[in-house]
Amino acid sequence: MRTVLVYLLALAALAAAALFGLDGLTETTEAAPERSRGSSPPPVLVIEVATAPFEDVLSALGTVLANESVEVTPNRADHIAAIHFEDGQHVEAGHLLVEMQADEERAMLGEAEALRDEQRIRYRQQQELHADGMTPQRDLDNANALLQAAEARVLGLRAAIADREVRAPFAGTLGLRRVSEGAYVDPSTVITTLDDLSVVKLDFTIPEVWLPNVSAGMTIETTSDAYADTTFSGEITMVDTRLDPRSRSATVRARLPNRDERLRPGMLLKVRVERGQAPVLQVPEQALIPVGEQHFAFLVGDDEIARRTEVQIGRRRIGFVEILDGLGTGDHVVVEGITRVRDGTPVQVVEVLAPGKGI
Repeated sequence: MRTVLVYLLALAALAAAALFGLDGLTETTEAAPERSRGSSPPPVLVIEVATAPFEDVLSALGTVLANESVEVTPNRADHIAAIHFEDGQHVEAGHLLVEMQADEERAMLGEAEALRDEQRIRYRQQQELHADGMTPQRDLDNANALLQAAEARVLGLRAAIADREVRAPFAGTLGLRRVSEGAYVDPSTVITTLDDLSVVKLDFTIPEVWLPNVSAGMTIETTSDAYADTTFSGEITMVDTRLDPRSRSATVRARLPNRDERLRPGMLLKVRVERGQAPVLQVPEQALIPVGEQHFAFLVGDDEIARRTEVQIGRRRIGFVEILDGLGTGDHVVVEGITRVRDGTPVQVVEVLAPGKGI
């Protein structure tokens, strides 16, 4: 009997404990919304979406080329008799650089010039005799033919001697001398290099989508690591007619003044080409929330409720992103305090930033 009584008392105690726990849970559950409703909304900064100029700039790397460039080589194989230039010398077009051995040709030229002078005298004598009727036309023609042959012989020897001289084909700056007097050279021997650096060419590539916006006459700005504080300006002269089938890019050539010759062939320049500043709808980068390939922004209305809105973005520049769809002029989007904002919840707008201002 005592065992049954103890068992009944234990059951009553368990029921009372369960009832008390349920009441406490109910009280806690009912109190939670009260505390939630009593919490203040997160403070945020918003910015007004507006249309503003959007500078579209292409950055590329270009290689400097000389305006004119050539490796100076001899026309014939022979020994060098004399060198008439120094390393790095600036020369004009036609300047004599190297003389090859031509003693035999000069001796033959002297003989040919003497024969030519003799034939000239004979021709003049025949002209006088023919004018007096003392010689037939045949003798005059024969004297004229001998004179022409002698003159052709002189011209041929002079050309042979000139062929043994190496001259600058255009005005420019010479490179290092690579030969010495007495050296045996042939047409494959590089004597030196010659570059016209008063103006340099710059080749760089642009993507296919930029083709409609890049044309001859456009101005470019370039910089070099060698002259970090200097900007070199130039002008586009040509866009190649063919694209690289692998990269789908086109080569662009520009010309840059280089009077001080600081730019050298082979240098790497950073190129900046502006496509224009058309006004577009844009927001600061901080206003966007990337989710995979999608982008969202928190749109805040007059009721100060944040609503997550999907947006379509376009081009980017430092600090700002072009908006193609999802927002309109005059909308307010959250740019500061965004981590505490939830879709459909109220926010406390601390300040409305002016359009175009970044954080």
